[in-house]
Formats: sequence, structure tokens, C-alpha cells
Amino acid sequence: MNITKQEIKTQISEIISSNPNPIITDEIYRLLQGRVEPGRTQETIRKYIREMVNSGDYLIGSSNKGYFKIRTLQQVQNAIDYLESRIPDLQNRANTIRQKWNENHPDNQID
Repeated sequence: MNITKQEIKTQISEIISSNPNPIITDEIYRLLQGRVEPGRTQETIRKYIREMVNSGDYLIGSSNKGYFKIRTLQQVQNAIDYLESRIPDLQNRANTIRQKWNENHPDNQID
């Protein structure tokens, strides 16, 4: 099966758009397996979705319940709120890694 990355993204978009409720990565992966070769892991699906959203060509939101097609103002606000709520934890993780590296590598510190 020889399929392009864009064709996989199109399939992902169709799966998300056709579901009235949020859909988790495992389910997207399972549905894709019947259509295309989705890659080795669900992380590939998440990566493709991030690329799709970042390209500006797809309005896909996410929450702790899965991915969804953004169709309303409330959904776009929920998607933004969810992403922004993750920033402090991600920043804390980055700061901890930086701090531990600098503690263990005093001659090779990072900012």
C-alpha cells in the first residue's frame, strides 16, 4: 500500500469530521488501519494532527476526551483553553530538565 502523508492526513480529517463526539487516538489509529498504513504507533497520528493544525488548513481541537472538528465558537474556545492550560506544566517540565542538566553539568550549562 503506497499512500502519501497528505492522503493519510485527509483520512484523519475525514475520521475526525465524521464523528459527532471527540475521538481518541487509539480509535483513529484503528479506523485508519482499515484504510491506509497509519505508521507504527499512535504517536504518528498525534504528530500528523499537530502538523495539520499548525498548517492552518484544519480546525481540529483536542481535549482530554480526544480530537474533534471545531464547528462552533464554544468549541474553538474550549480547544484554546485546553492548550493554554497545558503550558504551565510543560514549562515546569522544561525548567526541571534545564535545572537538573545544569546541576549535573556545571561546565556545559544551558539557559
